[in-house]
Amino acid sequence: MVSLQAAQFTQSKHHMAYRFKLDEPFDKGFRRIAREQLDRTIAELTDGHVAPSGIHESRKALKRLRALLRLAAPAIGDKAFARRNRALRRIARLLSGSRDAAVIAETLDGLVATTQPGAAALDAARDLLNTPDAGRAVTLDADIAETARVLLLKEARQFVHLPFKGKTFAAVHGGLEHSYREARKTLRAAYKTPSDDGFHDLRKTVQWHWRHMTLLSRAWPDAFATRVSAARELSQILGDDHDLAMLRHAVRTSEMLAEEHRAVIEDICLSKQAALRRAAEHRAHRLFAEPAGAFVRRIGLYWRFGPDIKAWPPEMFDRAAEAVEPAPAPAAGDLKVVTSPESAVELAAKTPGRSQSQRRA
Repeated sequence: MVSLQAAQFTQSKHHMAYRFKLDEPFDKGFRRIAREQLDRTIAELTDGHVAPSGIHESRKALKRLRALLRLAAPAIGDKAFARRNRALRRIARLLSGSRDAAVIAETLDGLVATTQPGAAALDAARDLLNTPDAGRAVTLDADIAETARVLLLKEARQFVHLPFKGKTFAAVHGGLEHSYREARKTLRAAYKTPSDDGFHDLRKTVQWHWRHMTLLSRAWPDAFATRVSAARELSQILGDDHDLAMLRHAVRTSEMLAEEHRAVIEDICLSKQAALRRAAEHRAHRLFAEPAGAFVRRIGLYWRFGPDIKAWPPEMFDRAAEAVEPAPAPAAGDLKVVTSPESAVELAAKTPGRSQSQRRA
């Protein structure tokens, strides 16, 4: 049985943003954000068979929760982080049973639509490796959904009692520095000794960075919006690379596909992966250009001065504007309205290069 206290931890009705607040202690913000992600995941798993969209939303919430844990690892302790991360990873695996089949089906469809040479081999692979709608309309089995829900409620109980040391930016300084440093390390390794696993590791660290920048974005919404958008774009490119790697593996291990078809598909995938990796390289080096220590010190300063900037009375800007000659008005087509400090990050997070598939959680 899960305690009432743990159940209450997951009953918040009003969704809050996946961001720390400038005027909120980090320990309080950590628990608020964790509760929100647990709420979202459990809510998706409560109604019998869970639709693909519900699986997708649950997996995204779990990834956000694991990124939060990684950022706060020094504050909660390495052992506690490892235990909670391991438990959440186990739950995520329960929700990803049909994911690989769906990825292979979608990747094959994309290649068929955009590749003329090798069309016969791709059609053969699609017929042999997948049914027409493999993995795309599969609901989550009710027993698996219930198992995941019970495990999540147990995690909620753990989060209620999880110790958290620190109320200021110092609480997440170490976690941010470690994750950023790991991203630079995987970037160097991926291009020094290219491999499918190496680029997949790079993608994971890019996703950590994207979510960490979202969590800290209130310090300077416009500046963080740029990093969030760039990291999401890079993650999308690396995700496409990983999808092609998964297809290559499925083709290589298929005993039904003719050898000549396997060779054609291998060449197509490798060519497209090479192009994707060239597109990713300079984006990744630009995103992680600074040494880790310098980057985290800069983010810490943004957080330090952010509250004073936010608190500056709006009428002071009006008086300052009257004291200088106004700049020429932008053309109507160049004008972009941002309605709130947070909306820049929200807009960036909603404008990837193309619509997101369910494997982009």
